[in-house]
Amino acid sequence: MSDELFLYVDNVVANIARHSRPYSAIDVSANLHNKVTKTQAAKLLRDLHEKKEIEGRVSGKQTVYHARQDPSDIMPPEVVAALKLDIERLEDELATLKANEKKARAALAALHAKPRISDLRQDISRLESEESTIQARLASRHEGESVQMSPEEREKLEKEWKCWQRHANVRRRICRDLWGQCSEVLPEDMTAAELWVSFSE
Repeated sequence: MSDELFLYVDNVVANIARHSRPYSAIDVSANLHNKVTKTQAAKLLRDLHEKKEIEGRVSGKQTVYHARQDPSDIMPPEVVAALKLDIERLEDELATLKANEKKARAALAALHAKPRISDLRQDISRLESEESTIQARLASRHEGESVQMSPEEREKLEKEWKCWQRHANVRRRICRDLWGQCSEVLPEDMTAAELWVSFSE
């Protein structure tokens, strides 16, 4: 057998060691692009096995070969068991983190869907101003004897006032609920009053 073919086989042996998988004579012949026959590859692999340069074992009707394993690379059973426990623990932690991330994303999406506190404060101020204006109009109409108002106009005005009053109450309740959620968890260096001021800026 020529030195060139031995070089080819050495390259295949190096490939066996690199990929840590078993190879048969057919695999070697194919990897050498049929520059050696299956029979030649089987003989060379057998020779390398006898020289203890590679390991071999019977698998079905053929012999497969793989790289020799360094005894120092073999981990004791207790180390393998400990690593397995670590892997299981990390997998559990990963599952928990993914679940927490999903909840956090859902909570964040819900917060984005709600109006901002600063916007609610502006709406409340506007509604309170409109409410005061309506109340003043009602008071002036009740007190002014010279001002005449039909029952239809009075009913319309009172309905309008009640409608805006309901809007103002709803906005106040939403603002209180949102503020309660925001003030439950405060940064270490911030008080509730400081947080409220920051929302209005």
